[in-house]
Amino acid sequence: MRLTPLSSESLKENVLNVCRRIAGSHRIIAACFFGPRVCGYADETSDVHILLLLSGYRTGLRCHLKPLDGVNAFVLTVDQRIFERDSEHGWLGEFVAEKVTAPYEPLINEEYLRRQEVKVKERIVWELCENIVFGSPELCRELLIKPEYFMYEFMMRRARLFPPLTYSFLNMLRRDLRRKNVQSMMNGYLEALNNLTEEKQITFSNGYFKITQKLIDTYRNQKPRLPVFLRSLQRTMFLHVLNVISKMMTPLLQDQEMFAKSNRKIEAEQLIFQLEEPEGFLLMPTPLGPVPLSDETTIEDFVRQTVPSGTTLDIRIEQMGGVLNRVYLIKYRKNHDEQKVVVKRFKDWLGFKWFPLSLWTLGTKAFAVFGRARLEREYAMNQFLHTQGFPVPKVLHISHRERLLFEDFVEGENLVKTIKRIVSSREKVSSEVTVIGEVGGKIAEAHKLGIAFGDCKPENIIIAEDGRTYFVDLEQATRGGNQAWDVAEFLYYSGHYVFPIFPSDSAELIARRFIEGYLEAGGKKETIRRAASARYIKVFSIFTSLRVLLSVSDICRKMGER
Repeated sequence: MRLTPLSSESLKENVLNVCRRIAGSHRIIAACFFGPRVCGYADETSDVHILLLLSGYRTGLRCHLKPLDGVNAFVLTVDQRIFERDSEHGWLGEFVAEKVTAPYEPLINEEYLRRQEVKVKERIVWELCENIVFGSPELCRELLIKPEYFMYEFMMRRARLFPPLTYSFLNMLRRDLRRKNVQSMMNGYLEALNNLTEEKQITFSNGYFKITQKLIDTYRNQKPRLPVFLRSLQRTMFLHVLNVISKMMTPLLQDQEMFAKSNRKIEAEQLIFQLEEPEGFLLMPTPLGPVPLSDETTIEDFVRQTVPSGTTLDIRIEQMGGVLNRVYLIKYRKNHDEQKVVVKRFKDWLGFKWFPLSLWTLGTKAFAVFGRARLEREYAMNQFLHTQGFPVPKVLHISHRERLLFEDFVEGENLVKTIKRIVSSREKVSSEVTVIGEVGGKIAEAHKLGIAFGDCKPENIIIAEDGRTYFVDLEQATRGGNQAWDVAEFLYYSGHYVFPIFPSDSAELIARRFIEGYLEAGGKKETIRRAASARYIKVFSIFTSLRVLLSVSDICRKMGER
């Protein structure tokens, strides 16, 4: 039997007659075709799938199977209000609304269906952006989002919550059908994205969307909502309820049979991995071009990508230390010049090495523990501070999957050496002390940008050969963090280099010059006063003498009150 096209006037008329009989006295709001015949993977035995929306339909939701031109018409009949609630709020777990997120062909009231399609896709975009903001609070500002991300992420989430849908998605994304079906679905997503762009919730440039600060503030200021995973659970419960109605499963079982005919070698457990990976459409800008979150570049891959093909490589990898991270220095030759790149591998701090650090700052400072969060913070802070002209190492590449960050190596001297010279010298060299004031000034500049470094030890500061002060290891840096902690950590940790038998005047000199530089650059006196708090003295008392801590604290208190 030949497959009757949906454009056939006789088929449309017969379907309309079926819809009118089902509607009875109820007013028909809209109707459309969906499923395999619209997407292009149907065979001659495939049912004709129709979504029928009625006004005042007390049954709410019902399936009808009616004979139609030698096949069956599967009619999903829904009350208008229920359909709109599902579109706007996911009231039925998007079981109904998803029919207009996939390709469909209007039969009655095309304008209404288009409005509802855009409405549900706006909500999908809104919720997925919310997930990005709360899941990656620092990285979200830097991400470049391809519009296809929202379509593929929605599919992936639906497939994970309700695995039988995977067959439908894979059928419609078949190689010979993908382009047509993707374009059909993306039209609605692009309209939804354009609406959010007009509202200044997101911006669009060079083919990518970016989340704005306005949208971030909107999410953070809204009333508490169910966590994302609970909302997903809520929707899953609705789907399990719907699963007991066998008729609703009929189209999905047919999709499974169609997929199995041409994909017999694929195991059911592997189905989810056949879908397009959404993280490939979330990208992070780098000097070498945007890098997707799905990137799995290794150290060797990075060198091969940055060195011209055919060049003989003399690669040396040296470990630079690191207790809580693995840090490497890569040396290789490019165009006869030696190149140096620092590579950090971010590990989760879940073992014994993390335990002393958590005890050390208990009740005073909370550190980011998971490697992914620290990787994202360091990348995002470096990117932001670099755009502000702040001296930080340039990020060259990021491998999100491998948790690797590639940065320029900064030639220079660690500030610890400067502090040790000040401490050990009887005659305090003015140039050395001046550097401390400059460091205080740079920290104040970062604080004025709303950034707190989070780990502001002298060993994380490099005085470059050109005299500029570089801040490295920004994995604990955040927007709106505890700026008093930065001041306290720098000053009290610097006092660690003053031996107990030495007088505390060196630590006092460092504190005064640092605070002078900090205040001259616009830092707040309140931040200096807060750094004098006993809660910070307690933290550093395990390795800095109490005499030094009290002297520095007294200077913070006095200079913060002037």
